[in-house]
Amino acid sequence: MVGNKADRRRLVDRIAALAGDPRPRGNEKLSGQIGLYRMRIGNYRVIYEVEDLVILVTVIKVGHRKDIYRKI
Repeated sequence: MVGNKADRRRLVDRIAALAGDPRPRGNEKLSGQIGLYRMRIGNYRVIYEVEDLVILVTVIKVGHRKDIYRKI
């Protein structure tokens, strides 16, 4: 489970904002991973994929920064 209620609200808001801009400033493409991006939100990370041809953003994983990069 992700943090407290305020942390969860920030995560949900930032993930929802990807619908309007899937590659906002500050989000980075993951090296060695085709089409995967990382969004940093405090101590949490969101790993997501962008498919431009069908205008689709898929959230792959949400978790604490110490655990997020295991088994992507």
